[in-house]
Amino acid sequence: MSYRTAMARALALIAVLLISATAQAQLFRSYLSGEGLDTNPCTLQLPCRLLPAALAAMVDGGEIWMVDSANYNISQVNITKSVTILAVPGALGSVVATGGGNAIAIAAPGVKVTLRNLVIVHLNSSFNGVVFTQGAELNVVDCDIANMQTAGIYVSAPGSRVNVTRTQLRGSGTHGFYVTGTAVASLDGVNVRGNQYGVLVDTGAQVAFVNSVSAGNSHSGMWIQTSNGTGRVTIDNSVLTGNNYGVAITTFAAGDVLRVAITRSTMSHNGAAGLATNKAAAGATHVTVLSDSTVVNNATGIDFALNTPVIFTRGNNTVEFNSVADVAGGVLTAVPAK
Repeated sequence: MSYRTAMARALALIAVLLISATAQAQLFRSYLSGEGLDTNPCTLQLPCRLLPAALAAMVDGGEIWMVDSANYNISQVNITKSVTILAVPGALGSVVATGGGNAIAIAAPGVKVTLRNLVIVHLNSSFNGVVFTQGAELNVVDCDIANMQTAGIYVSAPGSRVNVTRTQLRGSGTHGFYVTGTAVASLDGVNVRGNQYGVLVDTGAQVAFVNSVSAGNSHSGMWIQTSNGTGRVTIDNSVLTGNNYGVAITTFAAGDVLRVAITRSTMSHNGAAGLATNKAAAGATHVTVLSDSTVVNNATGIDFALNTPVIFTRGNNTVEFNSVADVAGGVLTAVPAK
């Protein structure tokens, strides 16, 4: 065998070994610990310390487990691959938004991200808890997101699916949950408290708010708006209480279309109105269906504003004991069950 041939085979073998080593280094499940080191391989026996190291160590679609209570970032965590990040039961897995940034930013085509059992908080200066601007899917389960200077969760990823389950969104300066564009979001078992806007549904988004509470928000429990676009919102088996407005619905442009269905829900003890509708542009389509719901102990129960939006009722609601008026500025339209 010639020297040149031997060298070529040796180099080929080295290349195969390097590729094998790289593949082995990419874990399906990487581990974090408060006692870990980022120079470790992120295995259970030798865990890493911070989220960026664990993300680098895992394959696309893998998992990151936080095995004990600690804070797991020192700056914004940027997620560019599909991943599930979770704190094991009994552990407090903390991620902090600081330095005027976000705690977690998700922006990559097609990624699917799940955050489970995390505490996401503000320190000194922050923007959003979780910001989702590009990707296919975001799931937030059993998390506590608190005291952001802007939003707890901010979603603008086009065409994405977002599911928030059994999660608290509290104390943020602007929004507990904000969604815009063509995202479709489901909030189930969510507690939204003490923000400016509890849930803000902006132009183009579709949202289901079910089995949830939005309370003590300085502007509204839920504000549904659109400008040069559409919106579809369902509120079911939920409570909106102690806000300025329980539910506020606004169209801004003549071609806007908003359709809102409120069923089996309670709007109570809101400072201005339980349900306020404002069709700012005369040509907009602005329809709300109210069924089997309770609107009590607000200033105004149901408030019609500009250009007479349509509110259908099946006649099975309770609208009573509101201190200024039960219904003001318009007339409910009866609709039979189908």
